[in-house]
Amino acid sequence: MTNTQDKRASRHGQTGLGLVSAIFVITVLAVIIAGMVRFFSTGQNVTAQEFLGARAITAAQTGIELELTCLENGLSGCTASSAVGSVPTRWDYWPGPTSSTRFSVTGLNDCYAEVFYATVSSPVGSFWTIDSTGFCGGDGLDGAARRVVIRAAQ
Repeated sequence: MTNTQDKRASRHGQTGLGLVSAIFVITVLAVIIAGMVRFFSTGQNVTAQEFLGARAITAAQTGIELELTCLENGLSGCTASSAVGSVPTRWDYWPGPTSSTRFSVTGLNDCYAEVFYATVSSPVGSFWTIDSTGFCGGDGLDGAARRVVIRAAQ
């Protein structure tokens, strides 16, 4: 066997090695890119949920403020009283008469608050315990709910 024949035989045994290497590199890069896309997508969903949660707690706080204003001024919109420790049978909805009414102000758009109160008497005085749950967004994973409870002197 001559030197030329050795080179040809050697090259013939390596045919397709470049193609296999290229396919391997492309596959590894595709897996890395898919992982990065999933990572960034998950991060974006978490950020959206945190944003909805912040809006929901603001809606709950707004509901408490509106209910407290209503109670302090004797207005007719606050009717959802409940006995202490019992589950309320009725709630006040802010900003409107039902849960389908949503706030229309910037920052609370598509949010509402479900509120009820209980009157608590003690030797120190009488208090209102106001329980408010703020809801923003849709149902399930597309929305958020946060609850705030306060006690205020009458």
